[in-house]
Amino acid sequence: MPTVVLIRPGCTDFDRDKRIQGTLDLPLNAKGEEQVQDLASKIEDSGIETIITASSEPALSTAEQLGENLGVPVKEKAGLQNLNQGLWQGLEYEEVRRKYPKLFKQWAESPETVCPPEGELASEAVKRVQKTLQKYLKKKQNFAIVASEPLASIISNVLRNNNEEQISFEHNGRSCQDELFEILESPPKKSDLTKVKSDDQTEQKGLQQDNEPPLQKVAVRGGQMK
Repeated sequence: MPTVVLIRPGCTDFDRDKRIQGTLDLPLNAKGEEQVQDLASKIEDSGIETIITASSEPALSTAEQLGENLGVPVKEKAGLQNLNQGLWQGLEYEEVRRKYPKLFKQWAESPETVCPPEGELASEAVKRVQKTLQKYLKKKQNFAIVASEPLASIISNVLRNNNEEQISFEHNGRSCQDELFEILESPPKKSDLTKVKSDDQTEQKGLQQDNEPPLQKVAVRGGQMK
């Protein structure tokens, strides 16, 4: 199974100001540029052979800088576009909370159940993420994904084989101080699980045989053992 390095882009002015970015294109700010430079040295030994990313900012510039520093190709994938948060994009989190208190509470606790006005449901994003990652997870090559929040959390849940539509917005607006990456392994295929189970049973049987006392040779005479 390949190892996957999930990377969140460096800090933008929207992250600094705690605004909802969604699909809006925003460049890295000075802090973000510094973060990406530091990140390259932290993941250089992870064996990354390819980086996939959205074609929008700040994910694209983060991926391109990492690709240049690590000497690996960068491929743009439409399926990694950040979750569209509709008319809430550009607003401060506090502004949304103040204007839509009940909806914001539900959005914060169970965002997969809320679709912002003219936005996108998390379940729709899950489907395109799964389709995009399918090809790369079949390979044995390690790769990195650069994705903005909250799409990065959706990807993390998909790779961890958790409830794929349940996400958390805890990372939103925190890219300016949080660690930007996590190392994951792709979920095993059913065939892999079957093989592992079979191998485990064979190994356990071998151990049992090794622990059994040696059989003693006995002579049988007249139906009685001697």
